[in-house]
Amino acid sequence: MMDTSSARYDLEGAAQSALVRLATEYNQRAAGRIIHALQRRHASGVFGGDYEHKSLWDELCHDAQSGPHFDDQEPWDSILDALLQKEVERLTAAEFEALWLAALPDVDDLTTAPRDAGVIIEEFRSALLQRAGERSLERFEVW
Repeated sequence: MMDTSSARYDLEGAAQSALVRLATEYNQRAAGRIIHALQRRHASGVFGGDYEHKSLWDELCHDAQSGPHFDDQEPWDSILDALLQKEVERLTAAEFEALWLAALPDVDDLTTAPRDAGVIIEEFRSALLQRAGERSLERFEVW
């Protein structure tokens, strides 16, 4: 017979680990939906004839890997901010809370702190830019 007092479970650690895994999954899903939206928009041509980019996703990947190319990132921000906000709006209240907590916001008291969507947006943006930075762009180079 096993002594139950010696079998201890770290419920807090397990819950935090599960929350982080859940947030990672949601971040990747949001990034995937944003990538799909960017792939459906034609390239702006901002990089000229040096590259054969077909979509805004191609251009974002290029900018993420070898940029930023422009002093003013406003065009990217205006496009991405709208898509990121749309992803936050898709979340249920429970999903929002879980993602906000998983982001480990810098607050004094988790129970009374206002739930800032900006924290989640930055997590989604980070996942998107990570995928943009990892994508191979060799096929777009014109030699």
